[in-house]
Order: sequence, then structure tokens, then C-alpha cells
Amino acid sequence: MRVLIASVSAYGHLQPLLPLAKALADAGHEVAIATGSDLRSRAEAAGFPAFDAGITPGVAFELLAERYPDQEYNRLNPAEILSWYLPHLFGEVLTPAMLGDLESLMQSWKPDIILHETWEFASPIAAASAGIPSICQTLGLRMDDRILDSVATAVAPLWEQRGLKPDSTAGLYRSLCLDTTPPSFQHYESAQSRTVIHPLRPIAEPPVPGELLPQWIKQRRNAPLVYMTLGTNSGTNSDVSMFRSVIDGLEGVDIDVLITIGYGKHPATVGPLTSNAHVESYVPQSLLLPHCSAVICHGGPGTILNSLAQGLPLLILPQGADQYVMGDRVLEAGVGLHLVPVDVNPASVQKSVLALLEEPSYRAGAHRLKREIAAMPGPEEAVHLIEEIATASNSH
Repeated sequence: MRVLIASVSAYGHLQPLLPLAKALADAGHEVAIATGSDLRSRAEAAGFPAFDAGITPGVAFELLAERYPDQEYNRLNPAEILSWYLPHLFGEVLTPAMLGDLESLMQSWKPDIILHETWEFASPIAAASAGIPSICQTLGLRMDDRILDSVATAVAPLWEQRGLKPDSTAGLYRSLCLDTTPPSFQHYESAQSRTVIHPLRPIAEPPVPGELLPQWIKQRRNAPLVYMTLGTNSGTNSDVSMFRSVIDGLEGVDIDVLITIGYGKHPATVGPLTSNAHVESYVPQSLLLPHCSAVICHGGPGTILNSLAQGLPLLILPQGADQYVMGDRVLEAGVGLHLVPVDVNPASVQKSVLALLEEPSYRAGAHRLKREIAAMPGPEEAVHLIEEIATASNSH
């Protein structure tokens, strides 16, 4: 079986797909990855052949500014961000840019099935045109029906141009949806999708060859380790004041702090460090999180789910996208705290981190989610579902 895996060109979109990609390859299937040119090397480093498909985030925002010259997207309140960006950026801009490249791969690489993440809407169209199944894997929370309707409307012309009837769910639920969010944390349900949703245990992406823990972690003192990330892509990790609030707020507290600031960024960009703060560009979460006591992050679904899989309480400092919604879910689930940007300062960060470490309810909540995640089916079971769908498709 040939499986083409497609992702928007962002680390938080590609990396959650890699554990299932590895499971498919380990089962003897041929797997290739289609993503933006800036992430192709990451896919290849993980051991997969990769193809350029779609555009980089930088180009996407240039096209978005051309389409919406008044840049209304810069004036959205947090409740509007997700419902605006999904149809307009991901639907209107990224989907057509991705679709032509995927259609070329249908002809040249000839996959039997396409696996894509749920913010990538070109794959279902390319798959439907080629007469093959498409399977999606969620990125955090599923879309509610209102947002899903707006995305389906945005991409409907692309279906129609190919002589296809537009899909009412933008193609996300054509065959199978693998949901990596534990049921008690997942609060969006669609009557249209219920029959094709199957759980898939979220797994932190394995390190690529050469990626190791910093040596100091193995030799450090006996104190809690708090990890901070605002994501690997520059769109969410550029606000130095957020990093400074953590560094300055936790100075003098009897903990160690590890901050990762993203590929290509020099640690000096965050300014002077306190004695208990350490800065790295990137550390694989699969290696790091078992050493941690709490996590501070922007609210990216990958980091949240990876942290909860380790039973770690969270402090969410949202920067955009779905991060405000994810922060609300962290608060509602009792597994952490949520500070919007205007409320982030050294004092509020210190108070929040100490609460995560000292109040047992947050760790208890995180351990409840850890048990729930551990009980979810793993990638090997998802491989069997994918094989069944491909076999049924080939028999028609």
C-alpha cells in the first residue's frame, strides 16, 4: 500500500503525523510526505521521502494580505480568530496552493490512500478526483459545525471545478477521522462525522537522528524542571516579552526553567538569563517531557497533548490560531491555567507556575488525562483501519 501524507507547512501540523507514518512504514507500507519546501528536510530527516507541496506560511500571509488589503485579520478578538482564519487562510489561500501539487503527485507517485491533518483541505479534493480514500488526523479540537460549514463553503468551488459535488464537511469525514484528542477533552461533536471517528493515542514525535537532550539536563540539580515553548514556527514564538516574563518571574524560585525558542533563533535574542534559566533552539518533546514537572506553552495542541500524556499540568499563554480555545479547555478540564497576553507579566507567571507545582488538583487532573490517553488505541491499530479502507477501495 502506498500512503501519501499531506501537511500544511508548519511543524505543529507535520510532526503529530510522524508516529503514524512510522507505524505504517514499520508495517511494510510505502510512505511519502507532501509538505512545504521549508519542511521537506524535516520529513526527510525523519526517514521519509518527501515532496514539495503547497506554500510556506510567509507566502501564505502575503497572499492573504493581497486578498484582504485592509488586514482585518489583525483586528480580530480572540473569539473570532479560529472562525476567520480557517476558511480564509486555510481554505481560500492554502488549499488551492496545495491542490495542484497533490494532483500532480496523484499522477506521478500514484498513492492508494491520502492521510492528512484536519487543517489541510486539498487532500480530500485530490483524493476524490483520483478515486481513492482520504483519511484525516485531528490537530487538537475538532471543528464545530459552524466553522466546518464556513470552510466547506470556502473550498466548494475547488470541488466544483473538478466536476465533484462539494463535500459538506470539506472532505474531512469522507472515510475515516483519527482523533488524537482524548474524549473528555474533546468537546466538539458533529452528527455528520460521528460514525467515522476513531480514537488515536497522541504520541510525541520521536527525535530525528542527531537530536539529543542537552547535557546539562542529565547532570542538573534535584529541582522541578519547567519547560516553556511558544511553538517552533516564528508566527507564535516572536514575542520576546513572553519569554522575559517567564525568565524574570521565575528568578529566585527553586526550579529550573528550559525555554525553547524555535529553529534558527539564537538564545541571545531573549536577553540575559537568570541562574535557573536555560535556552535552546529546539529539544524533542519525546525526550524532554519525562524530565519535567510542568509546562508553559502557547496552547499548540501537540504540546498540550504530549504534556497531558505525561501527566503534566499546563500554563497556557495563547498567541493566536486555536490557542485561546485550547487554553479554555485546559482551564475547564482542571489540568492547568490560562493567561491571555495582556495578563502576562513576571508576577502572574510566578503565581501561576507555583500553583501548578503546589496545588495537587492540577496534577491530579493531568494524571486523569494521562490515564485516558494511555487507554486510547495506538498507531498500530490505526494502521489496520487504514489497511481495511484501502482494501475495500481496491475491491470496488
